[in-house]
Amino acid sequence: MNKKDEYFQELYEKKRNDISFISLKKGAAIKFKDRTFKTDKELPIPVRIQRLLEDIKKQDEMDGITLNNIIDGIIYIIGTDTNFGFLQDYERMLEDLNFGIESYIVYCINNFEEDEYEDAVIYGKALVNTSENEKSCFAYASVLENMGLKYAGEGSEQKSQYYLEEANIYYEKCLDYDDKFALAYYKLGFYYKRSGQYVKAELAWNKHQLTDDDALRVDEIRNEMILLKPYVDFENGYNLVLKEKPEEGLDLLLPLVKEFGSWWNLLFFIGLAYRMLEQYDIAETYFENVLKLEEDQKDTLNELGLCKLCRGKYVEAAELFTDLLNIDPGNCEVFCNRAVAYMYNDQLDRAGEDIQTALKINPNDSVALSIKEELDK
Repeated sequence: MNKKDEYFQELYEKKRNDISFISLKKGAAIKFKDRTFKTDKELPIPVRIQRLLEDIKKQDEMDGITLNNIIDGIIYIIGTDTNFGFLQDYERMLEDLNFGIESYIVYCINNFEEDEYEDAVIYGKALVNTSENEKSCFAYASVLENMGLKYAGEGSEQKSQYYLEEANIYYEKCLDYDDKFALAYYKLGFYYKRSGQYVKAELAWNKHQLTDDDALRVDEIRNEMILLKPYVDFENGYNLVLKEKPEEGLDLLLPLVKEFGSWWNLLFFIGLAYRMLEQYDIAETYFENVLKLEEDQKDTLNELGLCKLCRGKYVEAAELFTDLLNIDPGNCEVFCNRAVAYMYNDQLDRAGEDIQTALKINPNDSVALSIKEELDK
């Protein structure tokens, strides 16, 4: 079980423990409108004591437990403990009372205040546990998203991530039930954009444009897609570079520099593309500009060092690898790179020391072994 799933398991267990029970004697009656449910045995009824006390304070007279308190408790049980032994009895109660639990849950979710978002999550889970379909999944995902954004606003990034990831799972589940569910595509686009998955955001919003009949939302997402385009080009561009297609990658990345020249990662991938093309002088310029924005960016220090090596600037290369080892002292690859710089600069003793260190870190490193073989000649 991953940490997110552990978090939600602990949350639902904690909420389950908020519930207490009162016993209805055999033959006790509960009324709703013109319907009555009578117990045929002693039946434990779930209530949340805190909610019960709050409701009692609002009453003009001490009327005690209400049907709302009972329904609230049942919803909490459905949302937190699907194996509870009396669930079938509660289902029969709701059926006898002709009480539409699903519509009631949706009504409550839509009317919860911000300080009740955690209650809304439990209600949403109960809705999914009662009947999982595209609409219930969407309702649950929405309350999870609200909670995630609330935690993000409070600076609780880890909790926010858990809720937003879980919301994304249920937005995607909507599409398992109905692949033309426009609101799911609408929400997924924003989720993917927030998480830096720009191509997936564009794909989701393209499908939204084909499925939504709400003109305002269609216009909203059309504008969002215009704003999204440079981010999509960036993601496609760097993926092309990583797939060793540097020229195609540069076609997408270079036009972005004018407007987004302060993106260090944009400059990094342009530099990487030029290094692949063996245009080391141009690559150096881009990597140096990255370091002006992110002084200790480790990958950039390494790539710039490799460019210096390829241009015969061995002293500068060794200095860059030394700076990187001060940040990342256990990096076998960087010890190998500095060893090469020392070796080409005829500092063979230093090169040998670096290779010994690299092999202590990883005795089976093929690059370190090949450099050692070269030094031993």
